[in-house]
Amino acid sequence: MLTTHLRRLARGVQHDLWPTAERAVLHELERRAGSEARRTPGRIAMPPYEFEYADAMTAWPQWDDIFVRSSLAFDAPAQRPRILDCGAHIGLASLYFKRQFPDASITAFEADPSLAAMCRRNLSANGVDDVDVHSTAIWTSTGTVEFVCEGSDSGAIAALEPSVAGATTRVPAERLYDWLNERVDLLKLDIEGAEVPVLTDCGHRLRNVHAMTIDLHEFNPARRQTGALFDVLADAGFTFDLRDVVPLTWRGSGGNAPFSNAAPVWVATVRAWRS
Repeated sequence: MLTTHLRRLARGVQHDLWPTAERAVLHELERRAGSEARRTPGRIAMPPYEFEYADAMTAWPQWDDIFVRSSLAFDAPAQRPRILDCGAHIGLASLYFKRQFPDASITAFEADPSLAAMCRRNLSANGVDDVDVHSTAIWTSTGTVEFVCEGSDSGAIAALEPSVAGATTRVPAERLYDWLNERVDLLKLDIEGAEVPVLTDCGHRLRNVHAMTIDLHEFNPARRQTGALFDVLADAGFTFDLRDVVPLTWRGSGGNAPFSNAAPVWVATVRAWRS
């Protein structure tokens, strides 16, 4: 019994002294998030990972969610799953998917031109050269849209989220509907408030999607999206859950709510799948 206890203690000490590469990166991003000004670009080089970031305070929780907590883990029904990464940011999700499924066929979309370029560089720096990265916004039509480049991970289509501050530019837009004419094993959707109009527009083509992970953004208490999103998913035949509700207190307070610490503005994760 004593020997077993000592072995467990030794393993715990070893873990503290030599954490996994993923946790080592997390600790470094946490340190930088606490010491760097917001939207200060930087680079992480901690084998086997090397990547640029636009904002440590943004990259830190993203890395924690994706690489430490495995929030995007899913059972692929094929050796070469088809994945659409909508709202790719700096490419961490696509990098994670390629680590899990080296033969995956991935198309990534990022509206902010500077982040899209960073996404390409990050994937290449990690030996991933077969992800098709589009510097475009995912929307309900093909053309162009006004996009607010916020500088971290909160850029948004200007007409949808006027509270986002940043440089506004016109960027190319692609209709998600056009990408669902074949089977998609996983649709990752993190498009800052555009999720309901985009999915509603996809209509019957959602039948080609096997599973989804959606960042549900509730920025406007007067214009809720949760009910509409659940209706779209149910009508399309998906089973779904809701998890990781994160209050966004800096975007809005409870005002005159009769409850302390009311937070009517939040983001949550919705996962949907076909039974």
